[in-house]
Amino acid sequence: MEDNNARQTYLALRFAMLLLATLLAVSIAAQVVFIDSFCTLRSISAYYHTSVRGVFVGALCAIGVCLVVYRGNTDRENVVLDHSGFMAFVVAFVPTEFDRTCTSAGSPVPGNPGLADAVANNVGALLVVALLAALAAWLLPRVRPNRDVPPSGFAKGALVVTLTLLAAGLVVFFTWRDLFLRYGHATAAILLFAGIVAVVWLNALDFAAKRSVSPWRNRYGATAVAMALTVVGSVVLYQLGVPHAVLAVEALLIIEFSVFWGMQTVELGTSEVRAATTTTA
Repeated sequence: MEDNNARQTYLALRFAMLLLATLLAVSIAAQVVFIDSFCTLRSISAYYHTSVRGVFVGALCAIGVCLVVYRGNTDRENVVLDHSGFMAFVVAFVPTEFDRTCTSAGSPVPGNPGLADAVANNVGALLVVALLAALAAWLLPRVRPNRDVPPSGFAKGALVVTLTLLAAGLVVFFTWRDLFLRYGHATAAILLFAGIVAVVWLNALDFAAKRSVSPWRNRYGATAVAMALTVVGSVVLYQLGVPHAVLAVEALLIIEFSVFWGMQTVELGTSEVRAATTTTA
């Protein structure tokens, strides 16, 4: 009974990721259709400054929790998932600049004098809790998946790097606050998307190793290549001055990651780890 409950919770966690992405998409669509008269902003993050804000912050934080809680097939995948989950919180807590695309030329930029204080409070709390979580993962054996099996060398190294970066992040955040407010959102968003592309590629490698197929010729490898081409294409469009290049790449990457997540859910079923087999794909 307990095993079945754990499997159902595992599947629900995976399904929740897809629902949260859909929630954000529906909320943005409602803003575009019913409020902005089919005008679209230049990025998904720009919808923080609209009526979508609650869903934007809530969905990103929930997705961040799912990514951190979910256990990857390998230590490397798990570390990258945790990295992406943390960055999702930063993207949610540090807003991008106000986008005037869907406002008239004379409309004032909405003032929010408490925004800097909110960012300081939220991100400061996030960094402290993340540092405590990393310390707990290092010091408390009972938080490990298997108490009888010590963490791998890679996992230990990743924790050391994580602790170092979080400590440095606290120093940077409290010392150069203006720099963080200016570039924090864009940097976190880039690192978040880089992380999810890396997760897909790591699955391509793991799938290839366990199924005796090329990483370039399996479903995950194809998805990773599509995501890489999406990023390259968006950079070209951005350099050409296409106004919604950022929105396009964000939307496509989210769709592509959702496709990957769905494929992986179907493949793994109720198993947490990909089994080795000679079956090709």
